[in-house]
Amino acid sequence: MTRTIRNSAKFKLEPVPKEQFGEFYTGDAYICLYCKNRDEWDVHFWLGEHATTDEVGVAAIKTVELDQNLGGFPVQHREVQNHESSLFLSYFPNGISGGYESGYKHVEDMFENWKPQLFHCKGKRNVRCIQVDLDVKSLNLGDVFILDLGRDIYVWIPPDSGRLERIKGMSHAKNIASSERQGRSTVHILDKEWNNDEVFFSYFGGLSSLNKIAKARNDDENYWRKTVEEVSLYRVSDQSGSMKITKLPQVKQSELKTEDAFILDAVNGGVFIWIGKQCTLFERANAISWGENYLRQKPLLYQVSEKNGALAVEEISNFNQESLDGDDVMILDALSTIFVWVGAGATTNEKEGAMSTAQDYLKEHKLPRQDKVSIEIIHQGKETTAFKKCFSNWDDKLFGKQVKLRGNNIFMQDVSIYIRIHKLLLV
Repeated sequence: MTRTIRNSAKFKLEPVPKEQFGEFYTGDAYICLYCKNRDEWDVHFWLGEHATTDEVGVAAIKTVELDQNLGGFPVQHREVQNHESSLFLSYFPNGISGGYESGYKHVEDMFENWKPQLFHCKGKRNVRCIQVDLDVKSLNLGDVFILDLGRDIYVWIPPDSGRLERIKGMSHAKNIASSERQGRSTVHILDKEWNNDEVFFSYFGGLSSLNKIAKARNDDENYWRKTVEEVSLYRVSDQSGSMKITKLPQVKQSELKTEDAFILDAVNGGVFIWIGKQCTLFERANAISWGENYLRQKPLLYQVSEKNGALAVEEISNFNQESLDGDDVMILDALSTIFVWVGAGATTNEKEGAMSTAQDYLKEHKLPRQDKVSIEIIHQGKETTAFKKCFSNWDDKLFGKQVKLRGNNIFMQDVSIYIRIHKLLLV
């Protein structure tokens, strides 16, 4: 699955080993093919912030070629580093990382003239490890940071950081050491030693710089308004005898065809049905029911967690039962009913504020609904039949097992193709 393209330089498409899924290099571009069903595909091309114009062009060309080879079925997504969609992030349960210039180098070559790098692990469910300035001003007491010195990798875990952020930060560092560095790097976990490790603080001005570190930050205080909004456009067809909804790659006026009907999903702004002038009488008569059917087949799941007295929220794409986090409150939007699932380990404030959280959600999410929407508070282990129907393959014994079967090296079970595009320098 490789091909070399001659331009002013050479470009090569190479498969990425499965154990490296989730590791992205800022100087490269990637193509990822995700298969839902036999005729449902999503093609994502990810662009590193330092990828060249030629590399970006190759990624776009190869994505189009892949789309054509699959009969035009795939939906194309353009992903830009640090601005990835929730759908793309959902493929990587252990989060994603980016910051190294290029992945095309040998391990020993990587250590030559190594420059220390600092990464900020941000996010509860969709964790991103983003490279930041190697400066004490980049640190804060509420998030996990990774200091990469090449042969030594330090995971700094301050006391106000979240449990899942800690787990994923440690997992990410260990994956770098074992897969990318082939076991030639040592990982140091600074948990109890978060405030007295001399090697770590030597890169930030010494132990005296501890007083300069900012307190825990919460960028999601107005959490409903800060939720990532992705406007989507869908073509509706009933030529096969049943309704079929196809997502279009771009939201543009030129995509609207007078002989078709379209659904515009504006997320918090609502769902709109556009009927072309040449649509059939049947299509016009069923426009509203199409929109309702679309909403029924698209339940939304959000994770709500408390951090430093404020609530933060993250939408979860491609969710299943294992997406329910027993340490937090989850909101499942089934249109006619809002389910508030309260995990056994949720804080007292999260439990007591479950109803007000759901009411705030209804105020901010302006989807078309019935006049009276019911809100149901459900506690972990006491799920109702209606709630379970929103999940495929519900397992009543799952929460009793207390262990999620998600190993550190399982990143992307359903991704079919995942290839990196990088430049081969001419010798």
